[in-house]
Parts: sequence; C-alpha cells; structure tokens
Amino acid sequence: MDLGIRGKWALVCGASKGLGLGCAQALAAEGAHVVMVARGARDLEAAAKALQAAAPGVTVLAVAADITTPEGRAAALSVAGGPGTAFDIVVNNAGGPPPGDFRAWDRDVWIKA
Repeated sequence: MDLGIRGKWALVCGASKGLGLGCAQALAAEGAHVVMVARGARDLEAAAKALQAAAPGVTVLAVAADITTPEGRAAALSVAGGPGTAFDIVVNNAGGPPPGDFRAWDRDVWIKA
C-alpha cells in the first residue's frame, strides 16, 4: 500500500526503542526521511544506524536530546541536513508514566513523568 509519504519528513520522539522505534521503522520503510530523537545517545545511534541500513534510500538523522526541553526542541529543529521546522509528520512519543500498576499511581506520577 502506498501511503503517499515518500520523500516527506518525519520527526519521531522516543525513537531509540519501543513504539517510537517501530514508528520510525515503518515511516522509513514507506520512504519518509526520519529525524529520530531520544535521550539515550548510545541506543539512539545504534537504532539510527540499523534503520539507515534497512532503508538506504531515505535520510535518517539522530538527535540525542530531551524533546521536552526548549534546548531539546531547538536541537531537533536545527539538526544539520534536516528540514528545520518543515516536518510533514510528527510522532509525539516522549515520556510517559513509569512502568507499573496504574492503580498504584497518584497524580504526581503523571506530572513528574
């Protein structure tokens, strides 16, 4: 199925593993260029390298930053070779509550997450 996103630019947050990585992989497989953002530089670089190898026809850029901060957002939006602020697709997959039984969480868990 052609989703019509070949050549588009995607920003994927939390992209070093889990759902964020899965989204980045699916987007790249459809021909979208991907800017991957995550806090853990080592995992992010490994994920970006593997994604680039799997999708050689697209641009894959990695930004090790916390997207929830002004500095992290500035880094993602100014990465060399990227689209600047002209993203076509954004996957906002940053943060979330800690693992565990949600019934044990109080309101502060969500605020600090």
